[in-house]
Amino acid sequence: MSTLGYLGLFGEAGNALGDAQWVAHANANLVPNLAALNTRFLDGSRVERTLRVGYEPGPTAMALRHVTGGAIAEMLDQAATHCALFVTGYPCPTVTLTVNHLRAGLTPTYTATARVLQVTSVTATVGAELVDADGLAVATVSLVGKFIKKLERLK
Repeated sequence: MSTLGYLGLFGEAGNALGDAQWVAHANANLVPNLAALNTRFLDGSRVERTLRVGYEPGPTAMALRHVTGGAIAEMLDQAATHCALFVTGYPCPTVTLTVNHLRAGLTPTYTATARVLQVTSVTATVGAELVDADGLAVATVSLVGKFIKKLERLK
């Protein structure tokens, strides 16, 4: 993992990448918390304001037979904040996060689909859904994130 490579997703460098190129670059430069969840960015569309992310959380995210609520929240949070970054070009740390757990996560793989719902000059509102390997909804999230527009602060 290259921090410099990860920063290439932001600002002009990230915006210069096509949708598929951005996804490939993100997969090649996973930060540790995403790598720990065995994350794979699957696809996205800036026009449709969506990003799909696959996860295979592994045994450290398990409590008995199911994925922990914290791991579920983390998967949704990461999908939503990266969707905001993908669509706007700005990192978008979470300000508020509301998770609705619908059922236990019992399968080994999950897919989160995130969509940017609203963008202001300083925030993005994003919704996301996490489904299990059987296509059943596990949880949903509503997130508000605040943009970091001074990208030099990230270096």
